[in-house]
Amino acid sequence: MPPVIFLKEILLLSKIPAKVGCMARCAALAAVLMVGAVPAAAQETPLTARPVPTTAIADGFTFAAVGDIIYLRPMLATLEARSPEMVRLLRSADVTFGNFETMAFDLASFKGAPQAQSGGTWMLAHSGVVEDVKHMGFDILSLANNHSTDWGVEGLAQTEAHLTEAGLVFAGTGKTLQAARAARYHDSAKGRVALVAAASTFSSMSRAADPLGEVPGRPGLNPIRIDPIALVTPAQLEALAQIAAMASGPAAAGKPADTVRLLGTRYRAEPTAGEQLRFSYDANQRDVEGNLLAIRQGRQNSNFAVFTLHNHEPSNESDTPADFAIELAHRAIDEGADAYVGHGPHILRGIEIYKGRPILYSLGNFAMMNNSLDAIPADMYEQYGLAPGTVTVPELLQARGERVFSDLRLYESVIAISRYEGGRVAEIRLYPIDLGVEARGADRGVPRMANPVVGRRILERLQALSRPFGTQITIEKGIGVIRLPKA
Repeated sequence: MPPVIFLKEILLLSKIPAKVGCMARCAALAAVLMVGAVPAAAQETPLTARPVPTTAIADGFTFAAVGDIIYLRPMLATLEARSPEMVRLLRSADVTFGNFETMAFDLASFKGAPQAQSGGTWMLAHSGVVEDVKHMGFDILSLANNHSTDWGVEGLAQTEAHLTEAGLVFAGTGKTLQAARAARYHDSAKGRVALVAAASTFSSMSRAADPLGEVPGRPGLNPIRIDPIALVTPAQLEALAQIAAMASGPAAAGKPADTVRLLGTRYRAEPTAGEQLRFSYDANQRDVEGNLLAIRQGRQNSNFAVFTLHNHEPSNESDTPADFAIELAHRAIDEGADAYVGHGPHILRGIEIYKGRPILYSLGNFAMMNNSLDAIPADMYEQYGLAPGTVTVPELLQARGERVFSDLRLYESVIAISRYEGGRVAEIRLYPIDLGVEARGADRGVPRMANPVVGRRILERLQALSRPFGTQITIEKGIGVIRLPKA
């Protein structure tokens, strides 16, 4: 019985004449109470258990995805002239995604400063690249990566402002943790798309935080914190345990535990451990559960949900995904993600189809124009043992590039375009791109469609990387194709 009606009934009872007698009045009151009471078995299902009806994206929807966009100067006219087919592909999809791995603002008017910690390079793009990226065809972007706070929260805020002004949807950063973790939405012609973005590779100062009482929140990125565990042989673990006991004192001595922590690193015995050190990872469950909740809500409020993770683990040289990333990708799709896009290691990793949804473990680089930096802080000179004024910025970057970024795989990638039917992926087409493997100077790292020889090399590598996941890629007229049977 609704509360208002119930109250009216009580008031009416109070007006029954006293001469009716106490027994009659009590019987009437009991009848009202019985009607108003709801048996426990008939109570409503708790709100948290109620399913939310959703609708899949319209048939024929196409989702284009690329990896890291390290695009530092406006040059759309050059790209349109050199590789019109590449630009056409990005523009032709219903929604196009990439990881915006730089800050973008005008240094002359900047009120902040470069931070003591960076993602390895203090990434800074001309503010004009934001309009370039928009007109190139991108719709949704991740900002959660190891360069999110190279220029502090001030640089992040200015970058976010430029993206918002341009009408680009970004996710993964915000003024608080909840804002950084929340799904952001783009309404396409074929339906609403949600994006949740996170990073497991980031500088410690980049992590966002929520307010508590009088303590304000902290701007930053949406993290997936991980604890690496080095896998060693049982004999090696025993030796490490003895060293740890020596470092900690006699009280720590005794039978080795399942894991040993020494000098900040955890070690665990693994019977298959060999000469090459391998790592496993424990993901922070609070971070994982928070992201899964954001994915579920994003999907409930949209027709199509994307979860994207920036992760370098286990290393930039490894083309095999870390164990936690595989588990996280599966759980993301279980919670409603229609696509998982990985990026970070700057090289390609394999593709898996899970429950009719694509998992792109890493799409490598779309652009890697880090040689185009023109202004760097003094900290970067110090990193390489140089004094400002002794070499030019390009000379420093060239020397650094030869040491760190000489791997051929960094400059070969794909644009992945997935087509959906009935809410499931029906086909993925993989278009190989070349970031200028043989290019020098300002042309290095600038994307274009790969020629047939380079393109076949890229696709054959991706074939081999995807085979362990049970994914078959055919090569048809220079394009990789994954076709899925109808459900």
